[in-house]
Amino acid sequence: MARDRCRILDPTAPHFLTCTVVQWLPVFAQPAHAQIFLDSLQYLQDHSRLRL
Repeated sequence: MARDRCRILDPTAPHFLTCTVVQWLPVFAQPAHAQIFLDSLQYLQDHSRLRL
């Protein structure tokens, strides 16, 4: 997959996160998996890489 689709051209404009479901696997059925995802979002937010 080419990464050129992920370029941010205007850093002041809002951007949206989208997710793709692969074979409808229950990714967040385990609390530990959900916590990893939430911790990752928190890290990005704390380091000014993501604004929720």
